Amino acid sequence: MRTINKNDVGEKLTLLLDEKQPIDEDIGIIDEKGMVSGVVITKDAYEFFLKKSEEEEDKIDNETVEEFHKSGEKEQ
Repeated sequence: MRTINKNDVGEKLTLLLDEKQPIDEDIGIIDEKGMVSGVVITKDAYEFFLKKSEEEEDKIDNETVEEFHKSGEKEQ
C-alpha cells in the first residue's frame, strides 16, 4: 500500500475523513470528466475488506485441499 500523510492532503478530503461514521461512505475522487479516478476508504472499511478477502481466500484454499484429497492424487 502506498501512503501519504494526512497533513499532505487537502482540507476537503481531511473533512470527509474526519466524519463520525466514515465507514458508511467511500470517498470517490473524480476527474474533470466526472469519471472516478480513485477511491479512498477508511481504516475500518479497509480492515473489513481485508478480513472478507482473507476469509474468501481461506475458503478457496479449503476447497482446493478438499478437491485434492478427493482426487486420489495424495495416494500416488
